Amino acid sequence: GDAADVAAEPRAAPTAAPSEPDAVAQVVAAHGAENAPALLAQGVDLIDKGSSARSGRDAAAARDYSRGASAVSALAAAGHAPAQAVWAKELLLGPERQRDVPEAVRLARAAADAGVPAAQGLLGLLHAVGAGVDASPAAAVTYYYFGAEGGDVPSQLALAYRHLHGVDVPKACAKALMYYTPAAEAAVAAAHGAPARSVLVEKVRLTEGPARAGRKLLRDEEDILQYYQYSAEKGSVDAQLTLGQLAFHGARGLRQDPQLALSYWQRAAQAGDGAAHAHIGHMYAQGIGVPQDNATALKHFTIGASKGHPAAQNGLGVMYMHGAGVDRSHAKALEQFKAAADKGNAEAQFNLGAMHVAGKGVKVAYDKALHYFTLAAAQGHTLALYNLGQMHLNGLGAARSCSVAVQFLKAVAERGEWGSALEQAHRAYSVDGHVERALLLYARLAEGGYEVAQANAAHIADHALRRGTAEADLPALRDPAQVALDMYARAAQQSNVDAQIKLGDYHYYGLGTKEDFEQAVAHYRTASEGQNSQAMFNLAYMHAHGLGLPRDFHLAKRHYDMALDNSPDAYVPVKLAMVELYAMQLAEDVAEWVRGSRLVDVAASLFKGEGDEVLWDSVAIAVLVPLLFAAIRAGRQRRQT
Repeated sequence: GDAADVAAEPRAAPTAAPSEPDAVAQVVAAHGAENAPALLAQGVDLIDKGSSARSGRDAAAARDYSRGASAVSALAAAGHAPAQAVWAKELLLGPERQRDVPEAVRLARAAADAGVPAAQGLLGLLHAVGAGVDASPAAAVTYYYFGAEGGDVPSQLALAYRHLHGVDVPKACAKALMYYTPAAEAAVAAAHGAPARSVLVEKVRLTEGPARAGRKLLRDEEDILQYYQYSAEKGSVDAQLTLGQLAFHGARGLRQDPQLALSYWQRAAQAGDGAAHAHIGHMYAQGIGVPQDNATALKHFTIGASKGHPAAQNGLGVMYMHGAGVDRSHAKALEQFKAAADKGNAEAQFNLGAMHVAGKGVKVAYDKALHYFTLAAAQGHTLALYNLGQMHLNGLGAARSCSVAVQFLKAVAERGEWGSALEQAHRAYSVDGHVERALLLYARLAEGGYEVAQANAAHIADHALRRGTAEADLPALRDPAQVALDMYARAAQQSNVDAQIKLGDYHYYGLGTKEDFEQAVAHYRTASEGQNSQAMFNLAYMHAHGLGLPRDFHLAKRHYDMALDNSPDAYVPVKLAMVELYAMQLAEDVAEWVRGSRLVDVAASLFKGEGDEVLWDSVAIAVLVPLLFAAIRAGRQRRQT
């Protein structure tokens, strides 16, 4: 009976794995979010906030990162393609505790196949440097193309730079301009529309020394910060202004905090400082960290301008230009802008240029606009750089030139918020000792044409190779020497003289490429033209030894002299090399004299038998007998002493 009952009982169908949308919906519900895009946005925001944690000491930032990572990784595991792209990037470029290159590659491929541009750009990077996948310029360019078409900024920068210099694609200024333009426009929109998000990015060049060498630097930085904080509390206006700037932009270990910046500037303003009034006026005019208030902004700009501070004069000019809190007056705006511009204020110089373009308060004059934009651009003003690019592109006030325009737009694009990865990379290498993560962060910007990132990525790979730690420090890279060579070549394209010398060394020793003395000479010669003493020394050595160049003692001495004249530090190596050079020249002169005196022929005839056969027994006796006598004599001298 029991058996029959069991047999007759209907069986439940096997539980099917939830479909992808169901899995994603479960993750969204578990996190209490409205939908997957909203949850992803929340997760990314928390990850970005948490990424500011320095060496795990910022507990609040670490918690933010953990919550964001939990949400994004859960979405990625459920098959949400945009989340897979974000999490792949985090596994590749994020904190060391999260890094997992094989899983990053898997997720990036899945998201790229689903058409996510960011994932396509990430795969372009991986194939470009051979990290976790085989290096393939063709695959890198293909992925970059699809990523750029979808609006991925790193992909746009990578293709722009490649077309600008002809790296694995045809050199084409128009194509470079096409890809730089959207990235530059995004940087301009961020600079113009969200000044509160502006972050100072320090471009630090790596020098010789191991990873983590920056920890002492970080401690020194913290000591300096504490000194400023102590001085500010004691009433130092300079310290208050400095700390306000650091807090406003988020630099030197301070998280971006407009409210903290305002508190420091208010104390300086109470002491009557014009710069502090200018900063406070800017915050109220833009509504950064405070409610937007034209009356309060006008009050502070007026006080600062009365003290002759150029930033306050420019701010007051902007108020008159737009009629914000005052009657609109182009004449008064022009007066304030000129006063500030004469003191070197870049914003005022830009505003004067804009007035001459638009014909507000002055006649339209593109030549004058070009002049003022150029002055502002020399100080790194993003909008001035962009306007110069557009003027050269369209022939306004200057000859139409794609090559000039593209350089300005490149400079603008490199000022986008994505450039903050430079600081992340520097901290990863110099403070945390995360070598591979630092290299990949630099490589991503290097692919986009950042010269300092190219030089630093090359330095990291080269340093690991010379220390013999490449396998341990850079396990995901298939060929670190090739990465170093490629990155040095990119930096050299952008006039980096030290990179030219490194390229010469790589061709001289056959690192990442075949040994080629002539190529080494070409790179050393280019660096020598840049007045580099090391390059001059290397050329002298190659002239002396006939490596890649005809042997020429005169030219060797000339280059040694040039190296010494160019750098007093070269005194000792040059003098030692000159001793070798004179010895080589003497030996060659003696050899020439011996050949000319027929002594060689006479000596050779003594050891030849019938049929010109060499009498090797005689040769051995002639060599060994003097050596034997010398040994006996030396032994007697030792016994006598």
